[in-house]
Amino acid sequence: MIPAWAGEYVGLPYADKGRSRDGADCWGGVRMVYREVFGIDLPDYADAYTSADERDSVAQAVEAGLTDGWESVTVPHGGDLLILRVAGRPWHCAIMVNDAQFLHWPPPNERGEQQLSCIDRIDAPRWAKRLGGWWRHA
Repeated sequence: MIPAWAGEYVGLPYADKGRSRDGADCWGGVRMVYREVFGIDLPDYADAYTSADERDSVAQAVEAGLTDGWESVTVPHGGDLLILRVAGRPWHCAIMVNDAQFLHWPPPNERGEQQLSCIDRIDAPRWAKRLGGWWRHA
């Protein structure tokens, strides 16, 4: 079952370094949900990477950010942070809405077409092989 709060974030546009409902990148979306739903203000990190396309700087920001108030968990729950690996590096993040589905803000596809925030299954072939772990805010 998808919780009501998650539905409020489906269909929002992607924007590199975006931090609002007008457009958000993956961290901006997670940050927005944590603030609006859970009352937790997370760091911005927009200055920690040049753009979402710059995978090395994003991976470095992700790795550094996980040391600040997060603990690794093996069984996900709604509200946990999901890290997905691209090209072997932690590059994309999302928020679990239950133990099998996650909400995320995907970047434009290979053809440059705009993607909207959506809910996907962690066991889908595209994502299962990219699982980088789940993290719970302390």
